[in-house]
Amino acid sequence: MRKEERSLLHRSFKNISILFFSLVVLLLFIVILINVLLGIYSWDQLYFDVINALVSVMIPLVLFNFLYDHFTQKQKDLELTERMTETMLLDERIMDRFSTESKKKFVQKATESILGKTVGRMLYESLIKSYLTRSYQYRHRFKYYISYLEAKNLKPYLIGDKTFRFDPAIYHFVRQDLSFERDLTNYKKSNDVRIGFSYKESTLDGLYQRAEFLFRENLWINDEHNHLLKSLSVPELEQFVKEILQLSIEINGQVLPYRVVNNEGHEGFNLLLDFPEEIPTGELSKVHLRFQMPQLKSQKKFIVMISEPTEDVEIMFMHVEDKMAVEAIPFLNETESITRLPNDTIKIDIHDWILPRAGVVFVWNDREEGEGNS
Repeated sequence: MRKEERSLLHRSFKNISILFFSLVVLLLFIVILINVLLGIYSWDQLYFDVINALVSVMIPLVLFNFLYDHFTQKQKDLELTERMTETMLLDERIMDRFSTESKKKFVQKATESILGKTVGRMLYESLIKSYLTRSYQYRHRFKYYISYLEAKNLKPYLIGDKTFRFDPAIYHFVRQDLSFERDLTNYKKSNDVRIGFSYKESTLDGLYQRAEFLFRENLWINDEHNHLLKSLSVPELEQFVKEILQLSIEINGQVLPYRVVNNEGHEGFNLLLDFPEEIPTGELSKVHLRFQMPQLKSQKKFIVMISEPTEDVEIMFMHVEDKMAVEAIPFLNETESITRLPNDTIKIDIHDWILPRAGVVFVWNDREEGEGNS
């Protein structure tokens, strides 16, 4: 409440009290005058009666004034609080004048008031607080294109002294093209920003809990190739990434260098990214990642996991036409939009917010001879 409003409210209460008291005194004077003129009271009797009357009037007057001020002030405070809250919610300019700490306290108290103290505090501490402190950014315009291709006419890859042969009867090749926009301030400050590849689905799931990973993916290969990958030295693993995965990552059109890091236990490997200094702070940057990888045909599923809050999502999944019957099983919000396009392409287009750990699972079965698209 502003100082001028408090002063005006105080004067209003004071004026009401003075008016009430004046009215009582006027009525008392009229009654006394009438009684004296009619000879009912003498001046001596009147002296004592006036004192008694004043005492008897002042006690209820003081009590009334105290109760009136108390309840009226309480009601005025409630009304004023409601108006202030409504104004802050409807007028962003009002909230902009508050300090960051005041905004945090307002959001916390509002959350606790709506959900209850225990649940509201839990929600604020676990989710809301990180956004108010800007310790957690989110992605915009997320585009993820996945293409399954027949692994035909593949020559053997020679990595060091080891040969990788990907039999077309056992493997597909999957091309992935991923792009999104986000504020990279926190990544820029870190010396540990990674892209992770896992040989096991259980290992990959653990990477979703780690904030330093810009992207994570499962590399489903057979035991023979798994053993070969685990035996590679770091330079050989880097050759594998460049020649077989053909991985490239760009930020604002600039190619990022990286170095390969073998995970402890060799259940996968990471690419440690070298972020350039010229990445803008507090602005959206565009991240673009492209690569291909062998995937076992026996793994008839592909999982797209939205690992952090993301706005405006477009996912395109393309499989080998006329050979696979693909179904999309979404675990998104109710605004998902799934479209089946020609050539067995599935498109998911969502112009809304997707919360963490949502996504879609693509599953498929082999088509029988002569079976058309479903």
